[in-house]
Amino acid sequence: MRTYKRSRVALWFALICLLLVSGCDKKQDAAVPAVAAEQPVAKVIPVGVETVARENQEEAFTLPASLEAWEDLTIAAELAGPVEKVHYSEGDAVKAGDVLLEIDSDTINSNLVRDAENVAVAERKLERYQQLEKDGLVSRQDVDDLENSLAAARAAVQTTRIQLAKSKPKAPVNGIVDRIYVDRGEYIEMGKPLLRLVQVDRLKVIADVPEKDVSYLHLGQAVEVMTAGITAPDGQAIEGRIEHIAYAADDTTRTYRTKIVIANKDRRLRPGMIVRAVFVRRKLDDVISVPMYALIDRDGDKFVFVVTDGIAHEVKVTIGRSIADRIVIESGLEVGQQLVVKGQQLLVDGAAVVVRGE
Repeated sequence: MRTYKRSRVALWFALICLLLVSGCDKKQDAAVPAVAAEQPVAKVIPVGVETVARENQEEAFTLPASLEAWEDLTIAAELAGPVEKVHYSEGDAVKAGDVLLEIDSDTINSNLVRDAENVAVAERKLERYQQLEKDGLVSRQDVDDLENSLAAARAAVQTTRIQLAKSKPKAPVNGIVDRIYVDRGEYIEMGKPLLRLVQVDRLKVIADVPEKDVSYLHLGQAVEVMTAGITAPDGQAIEGRIEHIAYAADDTTRTYRTKIVIANKDRRLRPGMIVRAVFVRRKLDDVISVPMYALIDRDGDKFVFVVTDGIAHEVKVTIGRSIADRIVIESGLEVGQQLVVKGQQLLVDGAAVVVRGE
C-alpha cells in the first residue's frame, strides 16, 4: 500500500514539471517575433555648409614697415660767428623761406654798408678821372686802375651780401622744427649743425619686400598702411601708393626696399613709428571659390559634397587658381548650392545629413 501511494506522488510531480517546462517554451517562442520585428535605424551625419556664391577674391600679404619724414633736413652753419637770434622753438611750424636764426648778422650788415660806400667812392672817382682823361690830364692807365678798383669793390659787396644771406639761414621747405642744436649767444664754427627740420604732412613708409613677392608689385599700386595696433587712427587704414621699388636686393636680407607715400595732414603719425603695410598679391573678380579643405581627392579627380533636401550628393569639380586658403572652381558648382565644408570626410553619395544649426 505504501508503495502504491509513493508511485502516485511521483506521477503527479512529473506531470507538474512537464507543465512548467511547456509554459516556459511558449513564453520564449512568443518573445522571438518581437525581436525580429525591430527595424534598423538609418545613420544621420551632422555637417556644416556654406552657400555657393560668386565673389571677388583678393590675396594679400602683410609686412612690417617703418615711417620716415618726407623731408628730414639738418641745417648747418655756412659761416662762423655768434648766434644772435633764434626765431623759432622746437615744435614750431615754419614755411619755406622763413628765416630760422641769425649768425653775426649785425657785423655783416656793417660790412655791407662799408663795402657799398667803397663802391660809391670808386664810382665818383672813376667818373672824375674819365673826364680828366678827355682833357688829357691823366693817362689811360690811371682810368684802367680805377675801373679795376671799382670792379673789386662791387665784388666785395656781392660777397658780403652772400655772407649776409648765409648768416640768416632759411627753411628750404615747409616743416616742423624738430630740434635746435645751438643757443643764442653761442659761438659756432662753420659746418656745425644748427637745427633739424622735418616735413611730416606726407610720410614715407619703408618696407622690405621678399624676392617671392616683389614681382607682384608695381609703381602706383595702392597699399593699406596700419599702425602696429589693430587699426589705424579713427579705426581706418590709410591708403598709400608705391613710389619706388629697389632694383637691387639688400646684400644681407635679400629683400627689396619699397617706398610708399601716405598723407599725414593731421600729423598723428610720426617718423620712426612701426606700421603694417598690406600689399595685394593678386585679385580674381566674380569667381566661385571653396575652402581647400572642402575638396576630396580621389585618383587625381576632385570632388565636393552638396546637400539637397537632407541628402548629400557627390559632385565632381574642375579647379583653377588658389587664393590664400580658397581655390577657384571653374566648373561643377552652381550659385546657391549648399556646399559641405565640415564632415565631408564621413560622407558617401546619398548619405542622410543634418546641417548643424538646423
